[in-house]
Amino acid sequence: MSFTDPVYLRQEQYRDDSNLRARIDLHERFTTATEPWHRWVFDRIGLPPEATILEIGCGPAELWTQNLDRIPAGWELTLADLSPGMVEKARAVVGDRADYRVADIRGLPFEDESFDGVVANHMLYHVPDRPRALSEIRRVLGPAGRVFATTNGCDHLQEIKVFYERPASIEFRIEDAGEELGEFFVDVELERYPGGLEVTEAEPVLAFLRSMDQGIRVGTNETIAGEIERHGVFRVTTSAGLFRCRKP
Repeated sequence: MSFTDPVYLRQEQYRDDSNLRARIDLHERFTTATEPWHRWVFDRIGLPPEATILEIGCGPAELWTQNLDRIPAGWELTLADLSPGMVEKARAVVGDRADYRVADIRGLPFEDESFDGVVANHMLYHVPDRPRALSEIRRVLGPAGRVFATTNGCDHLQEIKVFYERPASIEFRIEDAGEELGEFFVDVELERYPGGLEVTEAEPVLAFLRSMDQGIRVGTNETIAGEIERHGVFRVTTSAGLFRCRKP
């Protein structure tokens, strides 16, 4: 199992949205942030009222379903994902508001300079050859096209990660992602998302752990439940942010 193995990602981890849904549920139910993540990200997509936009690694299109009432009429959306199951889920919820493609970011099936903006929301850490992927993003962007890429920091969910039997090493973290993006784009800026998690039930954490397919240490349920019983909540660090940059 590898979180940068396209076959594993397509056929197992993201065959459908069930694993991702467990992770979204944990954050949505227990975040201390005042603004939901997908609304926060949407507000930072700084593109004009008339624009062509590609989201690569769109998953179940959560970014767009949580903002359907706010998408400018002049935005032409293309939602793409490595997983056919995810693309079908996106199509089911967004419908004819977007076009859809099954696509690998390392070889995007689009003409040069096709888009004004590209969104990569928590997906570049899954890519085994990021230089190739970033080169493809640059290729399909028009002149001065914008990139909006989100990712996590090294301490993200550190209180949960200790319960994995087989912790995964994931790259493209906040601490070094800006440098990687700077090899292909200019005006790289980072904005961090505020907040954390205050969890009041053990089961959503266990569902999150199961979704990651890394094994769960014996006694995890008892440890988390005990923490909640003693303190009223199980507090979890979150570290996420959005990088904005543009094509040179």
